[in-house]
Amino acid sequence: MKIVFAIIWVVLTVSCSEQPALIATVYQLPQIPAITVDRSDTALHLVNGVWLWKGQPFSGTMETWYMSGQIRLLQQFYAGREEGLMQSFYENGNREAQRFYRNGEKDSVHRGWWLNGQLQYEYHYRNGEYEGDFKEWYPSGRPSKHISYHRGKEQWGKGWRENGKPYMSFVMRNGRLYGLVNPNLCYSLKNEKGEYVENSAE
Repeated sequence: MKIVFAIIWVVLTVSCSEQPALIATVYQLPQIPAITVDRSDTALHLVNGVWLWKGQPFSGTMETWYMSGQIRLLQQFYAGREEGLMQSFYENGNREAQRFYRNGEKDSVHRGWWLNGQLQYEYHYRNGEYEGDFKEWYPSGRPSKHISYHRGKEQWGKGWRENGKPYMSFVMRNGRLYGLVNPNLCYSLKNEKGEYVENSAE
């Protein structure tokens, strides 16, 4: 049987530095059979987290289509679980998301795009947990959030409103959070200049 090797860049946090280090991890991936099945196929069933096709764990590519005939989703499976690449698209054909799975768990870099083509998010995973950078952007392309994770736990984070003003900046030390975390204002600010405005229907 042919074996596919994938080199995945994994982001690790370095001791007291906020700068992550990159290491290359080589995964031995199974060969995905050249079988494509529409997700609406009545022979497909999800049983206890495992996709079965004609009564057997499915290995191949599952696809979903828009009514217009445009492809919506392509996802690879092996032995009934997500394995390898998943791609989704908007109805106009623009890419929507690209994710990677290993043994049914999220792994490597997951990216998503706004309808206008701007990058929406970039999440790093290892064995189903956040590991390294967690980044999000506004449709304008401006940064929204940047959090660093290690083994699924937050290490530090920063966040900005769409006008560039920071609303979040924190670090974690011994399980405690230090800094500013205020994603939602409990009052309105006029142009964020500090002028109180009575909340009304917007």
